Amino acid sequence: MSESTAFGSTALDVASRADTILCVDRQFGDSAAIYQRNMARFRVGLTMLARQDDICADVLRSTAAAPEGRLHPLLFDPVLRNCFEVDIARLENGSLERSSLARYVPSPPVNDSPTGPCEALTHPHRRAWPGLGDAWVLTEPKPHGGPEELLAERLMELYRGALGASGAPRPVHPTDDLCAALRDGAELLATLMPAAGAGVLRHITMVGFTHRESREGPLQSMSGGDPLPSSVLLAPERCASPWLVAESLLHEGAHLKLFDALRTGSVATNATERVPIPWRIGSWTVIRVLVALHFYVHLLVFQTAAAAAGEAVRERFGPPPPAEVIDEPTPGTPAAQHGTYRTSAERARYLAECALSLPERALTEHGRRFVRWLLTAFRLVDPEAPAQPPTPPRPAPPHPAGFPPGAAPRRVTPVDACALPTLGQLVVSPADTARMHWLNSRSWTVYSLCDGRDLTALHTSYVRAAGLPADSPEATRHVSEGIHHLLAAGLITLDA
Repeated sequence: MSESTAFGSTALDVASRADTILCVDRQFGDSAAIYQRNMARFRVGLTMLARQDDICADVLRSTAAAPEGRLHPLLFDPVLRNCFEVDIARLENGSLERSSLARYVPSPPVNDSPTGPCEALTHPHRRAWPGLGDAWVLTEPKPHGGPEELLAERLMELYRGALGASGAPRPVHPTDDLCAALRDGAELLATLMPAAGAGVLRHITMVGFTHRESREGPLQSMSGGDPLPSSVLLAPERCASPWLVAESLLHEGAHLKLFDALRTGSVATNATERVPIPWRIGSWTVIRVLVALHFYVHLLVFQTAAAAAGEAVRERFGPPPPAEVIDEPTPGTPAAQHGTYRTSAERARYLAECALSLPERALTEHGRRFVRWLLTAFRLVDPEAPAQPPTPPRPAPPHPAGFPPGAAPRRVTPVDACALPTLGQLVVSPADTARMHWLNSRSWTVYSLCDGRDLTALHTSYVRAAGLPADSPEATRHVSEGIHHLLAAGLITLDA
């Protein structure tokens, strides 16, 4: 299908440009880059766990060294990913004794199977959207033997835990009709948003059908997060239309994509700072505000593309819904009392204003870039979206003051590390800290030069490596900021 047959010319330009913008940011939009960073984090994390768990060290190290084709289904397996995140959290807070991941890792971990351990338990085996990704549909696990029984039991524990007491104890059987509707919804999403829409599908590994009742009403859809990683659960009723399926997959897939991105770059400095939400009772954390803004901007781009869908799209998938359906404001809130914030655009504008009004200390450098990136796409599809303030000028380059005369930075050892040269990043973890640190190309270059040479020699080597003039103020900034960052991370020491 050509673009001219799918969209009107004006809407095509707007939707296409916004769709592209949502995928160009290397930290938050580029699914391939997000995947590479998570793969590097998985390798380093496995090695870190092996240092702590002597009994399981061999299987953890051999898994960390496995080729990417084998690591991929392990990293995105719901049970193994859950265990990995639990193990890393325990390692960071000093409470890890034995790795829970090691008990589920297949041995040997290196083989030619592209199928993850949990996926291999499902019968019949069904792919969610062939040709668009490797996601599979959750059916009743049918294990054979002790290890598979253990894995199946854990998968169902995670499934029930994600839904809570009001959820169905077992997943709904995926009929042929449900699977066909799921596939149509994914294909519609990839047709309307060939960049961002197709991209979010890569972050979904497992799709299950289920029921759950709560005070807010029946479940429509949900994404797993840590309790059920890389997974989306849908109510069967949501599959009545490809448009409903596509919107649900965009909603939950965008959450999973951001979840993966935030694993390798934080956006908020204060996890407890809160923002009032007029359509909900109480307030949200800063990170929840940014997560919601991220989804609403994606949804508005989807709606722009849907409104301009051409005849070919309508003939294949049916007409788009005549009006937006959005959850009602909670009774008793200002929005419920005054009839406001009843559209995605209204809510997105409010969240964007909140993000822009946050004190600078509330967001990291990544967080400020995250907001600027989203607003660029938002302004394309909604002229009333708040404008970005001008970027403030950077302060004068700092000098390496406070370092003792003749100080010679030196890398600490041993460390666990994984290089991503195509992204200009290095993830590194000192063996005695259980923390991962992400270095950009500048910090990586400074780090590589911390071999005991003094600061003057290091600066000379840096300007040569960076291709900058010897008296470049930017080079002074890069070296000084890099040294301070590396010292704070515990990656280098200063020899006198």
